Amino acid sequence: MANDNQANYARIGFFIIVGIALILTTLVWLGGFGGNKNEFLVETFFSNPVSGLDVGSAVNLRGVRVGSVKRISFVGAEYDVTMPEDGRKIYVLLALDRRLFRLNHVESPERMLEAFVSKGLHATVSASGVTGLSHIELNFPKGHVPEERINWKTRRITIPPAPSILQSAADSATQILDQINRMDLLAAWTNAVATLESANVAIGSLGTLLETNSGNINEILDNLREASSSLRDFANDVKSNPSLLLRSNDPDRLPETR
Repeated sequence: MANDNQANYARIGFFIIVGIALILTTLVWLGGFGGNKNEFLVETFFSNPVSGLDVGSAVNLRGVRVGSVKRISFVGAEYDVTMPEDGRKIYVLLALDRRLFRLNHVESPERMLEAFVSKGLHATVSASGVTGLSHIELNFPKGHVPEERINWKTRRITIPPAPSILQSAADSATQILDQINRMDLLAAWTNAVATLESANVAIGSLGTLLETNSGNINEILDNLREASSSLRDFANDVKSNPSLLLRSNDPDRLPETR
């Protein structure tokens, strides 16, 4: 009887060990081979904060999900950099679905992505609604995008970053505030007041000049009116008798008619 119990325990232990081995094998296969067979890894980096972005966040290409965020780190933790500001940049590893990059069924997904990057593909951290979460948006910006130089040797295809609309607006607002802070508003106000005072003095001087020479000005205006009236009468005479342009109004009589 004891031998039968030991045999049953041995069978149960064997099946448990086999089951655990199968589970571990499946996990290893999904994590290292089967689950990643349709993925290829690319990199991007950002100088600005990536608040709301996390491992597993979506990666979209023109609004279509094509992958997810695999790892978030710092460039200095991934590469040997010579410039301290490069080390502080945020490193983001992306896992993209290679099946979605076989657009012409000729080039490999990697070659297709390299062609996209050469044509202006950039990566942007975009907010996903009002949830506070973010995702990576791959797109072709229409406007000018400041170039982010890569001073380290990358291991994979690297998609250059582009600032988001909100980040661009925030940067513009910050620049405006900085310019306002640098402005000497008191000096500008003083100059404006001095300009107004100078304008008032000039207007007063002009008024005084007009009052002092009002008689002469009126005489000049009367002469102009008379000259205009004479010119109008002469134009009417010429219109009714064009020959006045060739002779005087009272020509001399011929000798034989005297």
